[in-house]
Amino acid sequence: MSTRAPQSNPFKKSSGAIAWPDPALSRRGLVVTGATALTASAAGCSWFSTDPESDGAAGGEKGLEAPMLAERVEAGDLPPVEERLPTEPVVIKVSEEMGAYGGTWNTAITGASDGPWLFRTINYEPLLKRTRDWEEIELNLASAFEANDDASEFTITLREGLKWSDGEPVTTSDVEFAFNDVNLNEALTTAVPTELTGPDGNACELEIVDELTFIVRFSGPTPMFRENMAGGISGQRFTWYPRHYLEQFHLDYNDKADDEAVEEGYDGWVARFTSLGNLWSFQWENPDLPSLMAWTCRQPISSADYASFERNPYYYKVDEEGSQLPYIDEVRYNIIADVETMFAHAINGDYDFHSRHFNDNAHRADAVDAQEAGNYTVLDLTSTYSSDMNIAFNMNHHDAGLRKIFQDRQFRIAMSHAIDRQELIDVLWNRVGEPAQPAPTPDSDFYDEEFATQYLEFDADLANQILDDAGYEAGSGGMRTSPDGTPLEFTCSIADDALLGTIWIDAMDMIKTYWEAVGVTLHINGQPRENWQTAVNEFDFDLTVWTGDGGAIDETISVYWYMAAGPGGGAFFARQWSEYYERGGETDEALVQELPAHIVEQQELYNQWRLEPDPASRDDIFRQILEIAKEQFYAIGTVRGAGSWAIVSNRLHNVGGEMPENPTYGTPSPSRPEQWFLNEA
Repeated sequence: MSTRAPQSNPFKKSSGAIAWPDPALSRRGLVVTGATALTASAAGCSWFSTDPESDGAAGGEKGLEAPMLAERVEAGDLPPVEERLPTEPVVIKVSEEMGAYGGTWNTAITGASDGPWLFRTINYEPLLKRTRDWEEIELNLASAFEANDDASEFTITLREGLKWSDGEPVTTSDVEFAFNDVNLNEALTTAVPTELTGPDGNACELEIVDELTFIVRFSGPTPMFRENMAGGISGQRFTWYPRHYLEQFHLDYNDKADDEAVEEGYDGWVARFTSLGNLWSFQWENPDLPSLMAWTCRQPISSADYASFERNPYYYKVDEEGSQLPYIDEVRYNIIADVETMFAHAINGDYDFHSRHFNDNAHRADAVDAQEAGNYTVLDLTSTYSSDMNIAFNMNHHDAGLRKIFQDRQFRIAMSHAIDRQELIDVLWNRVGEPAQPAPTPDSDFYDEEFATQYLEFDADLANQILDDAGYEAGSGGMRTSPDGTPLEFTCSIADDALLGTIWIDAMDMIKTYWEAVGVTLHINGQPRENWQTAVNEFDFDLTVWTGDGGAIDETISVYWYMAAGPGGGAFFARQWSEYYERGGETDEALVQELPAHIVEQQELYNQWRLEPDPASRDDIFRQILEIAKEQFYAIGTVRGAGSWAIVSNRLHNVGGEMPENPTYGTPSPSRPEQWFLNEA
């Protein structure tokens, strides 16, 4: 139970679990808040009776669509706006004031591997959607979402008149293609996505009712399906693949697809389909691919020193005056590999909104000092991380000797005691922060002070004693070996172009000295993120570091610091065990390892958690998982800093103030960037 007052975190419900509707609710029972998702019928008006002379925030004539689109309508290149919008568009309540059309939102990415920032900013349009405060679930692409009494069957209706960015209608034919020909196609998807599996581990069934309605049927109660359909990737499994475009690249629909792919330089049809329709990155690599996003690709990342995305003329959302969103014409991502160069551009006022790469404590003071000159404001973000840098030893290492060391709890405890976290705070965190382990934070209803603070004391003598007692003998020169003779000499792999890559390298360089004092030799290998990701996914690393996701808001989702499971490949400390779980007991890894009993117990508990309809009972199950994590001490935390921050240009409006910094939240997507607008006044 949290020791803080419930209001200390505006993004957490005081009752504990993240809010989700009762699975037994009727389709009218789904919470659709008046703030952000009213439909035309609910508002009691016609969208096309709004006065087109309505003033925008800049004092101009806003009208019902952007001037750039009105010109295309006048030229005969586009149908009128009332024909481009759904019958009942989603109505977005603006955060501060009615906006004005126009302008370019300038931001930056480090390169093609920086997909998360593009995903967070312009690629979040699932069937259902979270509210800005993360407390409710709303209708989004779906106009109705109904569960049966035991949450084993869900009837979903797409919005009537919803269209892809090329004007083609979105129908259940697209849903059928996505489900059968992509998600269940073993050539394209190695394992059935977890959110599409039922209690027996098998894929759900899909029934197409009509052009807009489909039924998803599981083998038993699956209450988390509703919450999954509000997730960034999970919630788009059914609606991310435009059939009319992608069939030409699929072998089941084009018997020449393989030959055509080879002629174009691909290894085969799967490589071409993946390149042009990849679930993670296709939206910013293929300008021809129809989309449902507010902005669609005009210039891909690979073609120049910037990528650009322009407004989708068929976007399905409007403001309260009935004017089609988004307000901003274009989003431009300058491609800058060097974080310090990117930061120099930021404090020069070159970005309108940015909350990634350089927004750590080390850069904060300079960013604050340059606010006036750069014509921007530093916006505080609520930290949800357990620690800004967690350390994971690879318990599934290919080398048996290293694997045995890393699976030794006493070894991990000793390494934790051998870290001077206060010195890390003083030197690298600008004296702001506190020591912390990978555990739910005080803002979480799952907070356990003992879990969050265990083994934090810096005591080299104690660390040495633990290692001695565990049989790690020190040789001449003080360097230790394991009982079987394996040297305690390791390499830390770090994604040096990640959000905190620079500070991670500096921190591990300090930790290298601490560990040397207890007989452990550490090397540091900073590398491009794509290389690091490959090594991690293939279990080809000794130890690595990453942010402490799952500290708050997403404790039960981003579980990979607490158990061998979770999104993005699972636990950094146990990639193979995570793969085993996510694939339902299967793994391609040739190395056969017996899963420890505590790993199996957690995975079985997590299966129970996924199927439990009662929120209080679900919380109790998750606390059992955390209790095992506390006992096993899988990973080592370092410092929880003061929280992240964003640069917000003074010309950018409707951002709406503070929000969480969290990958599951997808900062800043829930703040509805489609209703942001630019105004120099």
